Amino acid sequence: MICCGKTLQYTAMPPAKPRRTSTVKQIAEELGVSMMTVSRALNGRGRISDETRGRVLAVAKRLKYRPNRLVHAIKQGRSRTVGVMVPIAMSFSATVVRGIHDALAEHHYLPILHFHGEGPQAQRDEAELEYLHRLLDHRVDGIVFWPSDESVPQMYLREVWDRGVPLVAVDRHLPHTNADFSGTDDEAGGRLAAEHLLSLGHRRIAHITGESWVSTYADRLKGFQATIAGRNGVACQISECADCDCGAIARQLLGARDRPTAIFLSSDRMAPHLYAAAESLGLAIGKDVSVVGFADLAETAWLRPRLTTLRQNAYRIGQEAARLLFDRIQGPAPGAAPRSVRVVPELIVRESTSPLL
Repeated sequence: MICCGKTLQYTAMPPAKPRRTSTVKQIAEELGVSMMTVSRALNGRGRISDETRGRVLAVAKRLKYRPNRLVHAIKQGRSRTVGVMVPIAMSFSATVVRGIHDALAEHHYLPILHFHGEGPQAQRDEAELEYLHRLLDHRVDGIVFWPSDESVPQMYLREVWDRGVPLVAVDRHLPHTNADFSGTDDEAGGRLAAEHLLSLGHRRIAHITGESWVSTYADRLKGFQATIAGRNGVACQISECADCDCGAIARQLLGARDRPTAIFLSSDRMAPHLYAAAESLGLAIGKDVSVVGFADLAETAWLRPRLTTLRQNAYRIGQEAARLLFDRIQGPAPGAAPRSVRVVPELIVRESTSPLL
């Protein structure tokens, strides 16, 4: 290398030798105590004086001792790891994972993450089972699982139950298994959407729902219909969308002579397509037609007017999933009656809805 007219020469340094991991035996030999004493001091268990524990911890720190978690897992039957199989396809699921992670960290547990797909193409395929089995082979203490298919039978998770590993489903429950569940109270969300639109005076209302095989959409529809049923003078039209591209259905609804004055979407991801359909027909969202979404996704924050929606508490759903898992790890057997935590969403009113003029 030439710098300021001078040639600088560098001497290559030999690669550093890898440092050998210190052991309990080394600590014991340096202090002149038994390996059992060192083990008790490091684990914080058993009768040992504060002075001895302090000396052991000081030497362990100086020697940069790190416990061998695999050995601990074999001895104690606990790996202090949890398998997490969740698709990171949108901000909602990513926030669920953050809630799981933070709750695990509070208990000094480490997540082993596997991001798998979702939708009909991912239903009960061999890859999903393979990764479930891989997590079991890593001796995880429990699994948090976002199922790609809700109709799986108990036999699908046979190896999980045979090994006595607790499993918690998130977002979509597994009604035909012993899995616990943490997710949104989707029926309550459907009721809140209907009550909001009715309170604004809307009487011609439509609901564009997602695939009928997805329980979250089915439950939102159930709550919405139950609230509107029996209301005098209220007409409700239900349309199912095979995917989130509901543009054709939206154009059909909004182009009708007796078009609805309000539309409830089972997912925020449908909103951009509805907004585009309204614009193509010369209709103004929030004036000519009120729109309510579901989820409060960051991906739709750019919409104008801003979308009225049901905000899911993704972070708490993740936390509750971890809490259910810890209860199973420390308490009742995995085969005990499944439990559910359903978090009620919050109605966030913005400019996409307004009173019927």
